[in-house]
Formats: sequence, C-alpha cells, structure tokens
Amino acid sequence: MQCGIGDYTALLAQAMSRYTNLKIAVLTHTSISSTLTPQNIETLAIAENWSWAEIGQLLSAIKQWKPNIIHFQFPTQGYGKQKLPWVLPLALATYGYPIVQTWHEYVLQNQGLADWKNCLLYLPNVLTPGGLIVVRPDYTKHLPSIYRLLVASKELRFIPNASAIPSITLLDKTRQEIRNEIAEGQKFIAYFGFALPAKGVELLFEVLDPQQHYLVLICELNQSDAYHAMLLERIRSTHWSTKSKVTGFLGAEHVGRLLAAADAIILPFRKGGGSWNTSLQAASQQGTFVLTTSNEQHGYDEHNNIYYAQPDNLAEMRQALATYTGHRIPAKNSKEWERIARDHVELYSKVVSR
Repeated sequence: MQCGIGDYTALLAQAMSRYTNLKIAVLTHTSISSTLTPQNIETLAIAENWSWAEIGQLLSAIKQWKPNIIHFQFPTQGYGKQKLPWVLPLALATYGYPIVQTWHEYVLQNQGLADWKNCLLYLPNVLTPGGLIVVRPDYTKHLPSIYRLLVASKELRFIPNASAIPSITLLDKTRQEIRNEIAEGQKFIAYFGFALPAKGVELLFEVLDPQQHYLVLICELNQSDAYHAMLLERIRSTHWSTKSKVTGFLGAEHVGRLLAAADAIILPFRKGGGSWNTSLQAASQQGTFVLTTSNEQHGYDEHNNIYYAQPDNLAEMRQALATYTGHRIPAKNSKEWERIARDHVELYSKVVSR
C-alpha cells in the first residue's frame, strides 16, 4: 500500500523480528498478501475498509491471537475517512489490553478550524491509557493545554523515525549511466514523496530552470486528483514538457538508486520540514545534496549536505541550488531501525508492567 506510515509499520515489524524475540502480528487491510511478509511476522489481513460493521471480526481476531500488547499507528492513509480505528484503542483498553500508540503528526499546527476538528478526532486516543510514541520533537507544545494534562499520565517517548528507503552507494560510472538513462545526461534534480499541496511540489517549477535542469518527479500523479492535474498541466504547457519526467510509484531499492544518482534533491515543504519527514531522511542518507525548507534550521549543514531555506523563499532556494548542486558526501549506512526496535521493546516492557 502506498502510505508512508504503512511503510514505517512494515519496517518496524521487520526490525523487531530481527533484533528482538517478540512474536509479532500486523492487523491490516485485506489487500495485503501474507506472501510478502517475513515468515516470523503473522499477517492478519482482515480489514476491508475499517468500517463500524467490521468491529466484531476485528475484535474476534485480536482476542484469538491473544496479544500481550497492542500498538496502533496514527494517522495513516490506509484508514481512509473511517473513524473505527480511532476508537479501537480505547475500546480494547476497556477489555484490559495494554495499549501503545504512535502519533506521526502534530495534533495542532496552525490552530485553524481544521486543526481543532483534528483534535476531536484524537480525543479517544488521548483518553486511552498506556504508552504514547511521537516521532516529532517538542510534541507536547503542539497539544491543547487540556490534552497536555491528559497525556501526562501516559508513558511518553520521543522515538525519531528513520528512512523507508535503503542507502545506496553507486560508482561514478553507474551514476552517470542512470543519469543518462533517466535525465538524458543533464543536471538531474529529483523530488521524492507524495504529491500533496503541503509538499510544495508546484514550487519546483519556480525554483528550477528548464534551461539548466532536468526534473525527475519520483512520485505518482493522477489526473483525477485536482492538485495532481494542476501539476500535470503545468508540465504539459511549458518547457518542462521536454525537461521533466514523472516516474510513478517505484519500489524502495529503485528510489534509492535514483536519489543516489541525482545531482540534487529538492523538497520545498510549504510550512517547513524536519527530521520526522521520511522523504528527507531517505534523501539525506544517499550523500546527494538536498535542498529543503525549515522553520527550525537555516543555512547549509555541511555534515549532512543539506541546505535549509526559509519556506517559500524562492530566491534563497535558487541560490542554494546554484551553489551546492553536484556536491556529494559519502552515503550513510546506519542502524537506525535497530535502535527504533529496541526503544519500542523498552517501552512495551514499561507499559505491560504498569
């Protein structure tokens, strides 16, 4: 399934199966094939659309499996607009199951009407006892004051996430071959991630120059989506029609090779990004120069080969590209998922023993 949090869940389960002695099952959508799952991870692929009508079969499957702890991920595209997953933690807690949740996004960002509606969605999760994992720093600052008081009773952990894309080391010859194949030998500028308004994908056409750059959008664009249709029209009606390529959805290994071959990767988040962005993590570990935006950091980070521009500052982004495109540092091979797995197990032990 094409969902960043789905990728996170899969990699977390795999890491825990490698580095711990836990027995793991993943309750997920019926479209997920058990043949794609490692043998030591059981797949309970029984949720058709996460509707209220399915609550009986979901509870039955969980009771039959007899978990010592149940861990939920929020919010995920896989749940769609269904509300059942948002009340399952509290419902299962009333049955006596220890519960852990991971919240991947801030509950409050701009404190607009949509944010406050989002807060109501989180209310059952706030009331659920147990453990809480967050992947973004200073998380409680982005909670309403009453929620801050309510989560104070939880076992709260900040566990930074990691890339779902492998780190790839390429020979110069291989890098040039990939560049010739996908970007016709020109300066290859890549974007990677979901194409959403908050990602600022349309800014790529303002920052980049088709006379100098070949843009490769490592993402999927569908004409039926209004935002995607706007991007596709922008490509078709300008010089970018011959100076860009949309790859569609690609496997993790393929994405890693393209990112490692690029001359620069640009992620122009409209409201600024940070360490929690898995697309930024995937980009930064390849050694390729990365241009992104941030409200917390600014300027060039030499150690990680990343330039942090102010959001929407197009002139600054153009200057950074002109200065650092083509600069490379060695690719990074980390053991971040081992660290994440062990941090989870430590929290599970605390929650179960409470």
